[in-house]
Amino acid sequence: MKVSLGVAAALAGLTTALQPQPADVYLLQSKPASSSEAPSIPRQLARLVLLQRLAPEGGVGSLDEIPDGLSDERAVVYLNQFGKAPQPLFDDAAASEPSQLLIMLEGITAEAGQKLKEALSGLFPAFRVSDTPSSVANRDFIQQDLLLAGVSKSECELETAINPLEEECFDGKASVASFDVKKDPSVLSSLIDNIARLQRLAEVGEMETTLLLLPETSRTSSLNAWTSKPSSARRQLAEEVMASSAAEDDEDDDEQLETGTSAAAGAGSSSALFSAVSGKGIPACFSSQDSCQSATGNCSGHGACQPKYAGSSSCFTCHCESTVSDAGSTTHWAGATCAKVDLSAPFWLFAGFTILMLGVVSLSLTMLFNLGEEKLPGVIGAGVSKSK
Repeated sequence: MKVSLGVAAALAGLTTALQPQPADVYLLQSKPASSSEAPSIPRQLARLVLLQRLAPEGGVGSLDEIPDGLSDERAVVYLNQFGKAPQPLFDDAAASEPSQLLIMLEGITAEAGQKLKEALSGLFPAFRVSDTPSSVANRDFIQQDLLLAGVSKSECELETAINPLEEECFDGKASVASFDVKKDPSVLSSLIDNIARLQRLAEVGEMETTLLLLPETSRTSSLNAWTSKPSSARRQLAEEVMASSAAEDDEDDDEQLETGTSAAAGAGSSSALFSAVSGKGIPACFSSQDSCQSATGNCSGHGACQPKYAGSSSCFTCHCESTVSDAGSTTHWAGATCAKVDLSAPFWLFAGFTILMLGVVSLSLTMLFNLGEEKLPGVIGAGVSKSK
């Protein structure tokens, strides 16, 4: 009996040791995490966060991928908390946004993790990936998700890979660098030596760095994907979004900058895609009328999902309408989800009236000034002149 209990305890301990440990994720940005209580999120949501931070033209993802144990509302909160900060409405995003770098370190042991924590003194993990997938899943995530979304992969040494001005190693505004600490232990010491440099780049707004520390126990994890969707479906979805984004280049900026995260949360389990135009948006085109209605909340009740182009059956967008209140006032709606009040007509009416009034006042003052400067006629001047 005692022998059986000992064997069972040994097997339980071995099973616990083989279970993959959570992966810590550090965000080196202008406002780093200030709390040691890092939330634990599933790998599917972590994938969406990483795509949202890195993808120049938008991360491909769906709230349908989130496990049942996590509500869509909570997932959107985490996306807003850990995702890339949206840019100001009229700011040049291409010029003002910092570059994004993802450093994936595989094979992090307890000793290596402790060294990194000491080097990151004063910084805390932003969040933890509770169910870290295998090495195969990490390679597929880079090849099938990040590269397809427009993120460049660096093949350089770490010291040059972290330089956003090194065009041969850092192509574009976002890059991913993957290293195996077990195969090359010098990577760990090199990263520790450059932590201060990465922090300075984040503080000045030049480059933000995401550190994904994958534990050694995750190398042989039974989870072979960062998402529950098949790779073929993800690739097809990404190609559709990239094609629709290219067709939307000449669209009105107001529609492109419409934020659709809250609409996706209110629509329940949504198939909305995350675009990086404003950080967290919706796609320029939906593949079906049903997906458009579910993702936009039926155009926020202020319009209808219709084909964007005449005769098209694979590109649906919201066509906004006007609503009349009980008091008789008419409200015009605009934006990608028809959630914004269209103030263009009142604005131009007010601006035109203001400009007209300024012109009238300016003309009146000019006329009065010119009249005061004119010389009096000779007869009137003689009548008011002083007698000698």
